[in-house]
Amino acid sequence: MQYDWTHCALGHPGDRRGVIMMAMLCFVMIPTWLAMVRRKYLAGATRTSRRAEVPRDIIVFCLDQLGDLVLTTPLFRELKRLYPSARCAVVVPSEYKTILATNRHVDDILPFQLVKARWLPARAQRLASALWFYRTVLWRRYFDLAIVPRWDLDESLATLLCELTNAGTRVGHSAQASAAKQRFNRGFDAAFDVLVPSGPVQHEVDRNLAIVEALGGTVGSRQLEICLTENDRKFASELLKHHDRHRLLVAVGIGGRAASRKWPLQRYAECIARLHHERIVQPVIVCSAAEDAEASALSVMLPVPPYILSGVPLRAVGAVLEQCDLFVGNDSGTAHLAAAMECPTVVVSRHPANGDRNHANSPARFGPRCAVSRVVQPVTGAGGCVASCRSAEPHCILRVTVDRVVAAALEMLPREVPAKFRTIVPLNSRATLPAEARPDGALGPA
Repeated sequence: MQYDWTHCALGHPGDRRGVIMMAMLCFVMIPTWLAMVRRKYLAGATRTSRRAEVPRDIIVFCLDQLGDLVLTTPLFRELKRLYPSARCAVVVPSEYKTILATNRHVDDILPFQLVKARWLPARAQRLASALWFYRTVLWRRYFDLAIVPRWDLDESLATLLCELTNAGTRVGHSAQASAAKQRFNRGFDAAFDVLVPSGPVQHEVDRNLAIVEALGGTVGSRQLEICLTENDRKFASELLKHHDRHRLLVAVGIGGRAASRKWPLQRYAECIARLHHERIVQPVIVCSAAEDAEASALSVMLPVPPYILSGVPLRAVGAVLEQCDLFVGNDSGTAHLAAAMECPTVVVSRHPANGDRNHANSPARFGPRCAVSRVVQPVTGAGGCVASCRSAEPHCILRVTVDRVVAAALEMLPREVPAKFRTIVPLNSRATLPAEARPDGALGPA
């Protein structure tokens, strides 16, 4: 998942585009260029430059969103497979650190915390946060291998941190990968010693794993990996202990980073009503705490009182999704979390089927990665949208009909409820965390 508004700005001339370009120049491009000059001309005498044939310490910069992090989990496993004796550290936004806390392929989690300064513009805050993170966490550390797995535009300053880090070898993707990256990451290729070519259209999992191949390794598995604990599953079990085994659990993901990614709540309500008529379902609304009002609005439209998972810790959400018969939702991090749990997944996408397959919203790049999945998308864009949806509000996604989503869901739902015992809380209730079943880190899905 990319930052949609920057990609949209490429197609919108005028003041908005100019403001975005100036912000990218001042707070992303120039700082990264200066870091490259510093390493080349000023830091040679004070920094270690040895290169190990077999890395002992690896650092991976994953500063993007929840979905991107979930899609990067195969890379951690394959790096450990390639270098079994190496220690792997991962820089990750602090709100997502619990996703990796139980990952056996990650030895050290370095949480990236944004500096809170309301008087600073958002990009200036991120730049200040990156520099502070380098000074307080990375300055005195050395890594044999530093990796930036992001294929598309880097506006999270991962390349800057990789360049500042004292590392023997740096690995990243070419700045020629996309139009946005060519424009806003111009010259960033010089930051890397091993440059992965852009290549053909591929899923982001495959692009992440191309780094392993560029390092001379082979890929053993491309499966996503979220490691749940006994407490995570205990939470799900306690939460769902009163389930009517005649009802199929259908998770509904209503979130999305941009309004234009969100299918209308009324359509989700109609979809659940029709599924309930055909199969008898129990809806489980999954959302972040910030989306609680939307979840409440949807709950009164449904034919069956739903269970609402609002702001529940991410691994606990994963444990509940693991028990669901189906996930239906927007293109979001929650959808990728459901896919990682091998829950049959239907994603409602705003991206036109005849649009640019290499776009940041294309299912060819960001479709759910699991055994059973479907992406329902508009056949063509609405209005002036051709290669992608260019609207900030729901637009092309409105061309996705309830009929199509219901048809996709019915293909995946079993005609009879599985014999295994399932559980669900009493209707019209919300998630709470029993003390004995509380997972680490009370973070909501994003």
